[in-house]
Amino acid sequence: MKVKRVLVIIICLMVLSACQCGRKTPVPDNLIGVWETAAPAYADRFFEIKTDEIIFGTGEEKFDTYPITKIKIEKDCEEQGTLYVICYKNIEGQEYKFSFYYNPANQGTIRFKNQQEMVWTKNIFFPSFQENGQPQHQDSPSSLSPTDKTSSSPSP
Repeated sequence: MKVKRVLVIIICLMVLSACQCGRKTPVPDNLIGVWETAAPAYADRFFEIKTDEIIFGTGEEKFDTYPITKIKIEKDCEEQGTLYVICYKNIEGQEYKFSFYYNPANQGTIRFKNQQEMVWTKNIFFPSFQENGQPQHQDSPSSLSPTDKTSSSPSP
């Protein structure tokens, strides 16, 4: 009788855990948008975070778009902010991780985990496409048709 009860509990835990695996953590609203830096070496670079994809501006008006497969959120670090890890896959199915710290102060800043001296800020003049259907600026990469997009190797 005791073994049967333990088996039922184990099966229930396995079913609950399997249900959790299918859930995808949503991208927080404060991260959605086009991010740029004032660093001269990255003057023509940007990245855009959307609800389901990430876009990297690779220079010379080229950019790469990747589907987000999952996002991990770690607790706030006192000075650095919240650590986010966005996982995405290229067309061949290879997974990449984009790790950065988000600090909500001053309308939000992002610092890459491997380049913390560089500050990225959200470009409020070129907002990302909103799920509610609000229009975006014409020059935003997400407004271009798929044939306008130029592919290169993953950025981070």
